[in-house]
Amino acid sequence: MTRNQSIGLAAVVAIVAIAGGMLLSHALLDRSGGPTLAKATLLEPARPLPPMAFVDQDNQPFGPERLRDRWSILFFGFTHCPDVCPTTLALLAQVEKQLTDLPTEQRPQIVLMSVDPQRDTPEQLAKYVKSFSPTFTGVTGTQQAMHEFALKLGVPVAITQQPGGSYTVDHSAAIFIVDPNGSLRALSSTPHNVPIIASDYRSIVAASPRS
Repeated sequence: MTRNQSIGLAAVVAIVAIAGGMLLSHALLDRSGGPTLAKATLLEPARPLPPMAFVDQDNQPFGPERLRDRWSILFFGFTHCPDVCPTTLALLAQVEKQLTDLPTEQRPQIVLMSVDPQRDTPEQLAKYVKSFSPTFTGVTGTQQAMHEFALKLGVPVAITQQPGGSYTVDHSAAIFIVDPNGSLRALSSTPHNVPIIASDYRSIVAASPRS
């Protein structure tokens, strides 16, 4: 089995695991009388995030503490992505604008988690994420650590080598909503829609005990 095949197999296992969790969350949601969401899947109870020890686009540490005491939206992507990543980040920039009427502590920080840390240096990320919004944060680390973090959240990542030494990175375009406790509260898969994401986000925040 090649390394790429191993990555693909691990991704499938992770997807199956998170799919089971999504089904369970729906069942729990029906019983708890939680918010009605148009697209997002609410995780009840919220799930702890995997350990993280990364850096941001300013080369500052990015660990669990950076996701506490505020809401966050995580998206996995990379700066050399030709289509899905720039489209999704542009969409999230619109979502951010639609939520500016919320209190400061309820507005989400938008975080791009790199699935291509070999090329996504802090300097590269700084130029990239700020082209979408001055408030966006880019996060990178070692390839092993970033890919393990992604897979534990059910995000498949596969590297395909191309002629000439280049490569492409395939990954899920799901977005993840993290609550002020630093726990995964909800996730939403494609296709994404600005008004729906914004509406679901408001419902999730309003129903949170800490909102």
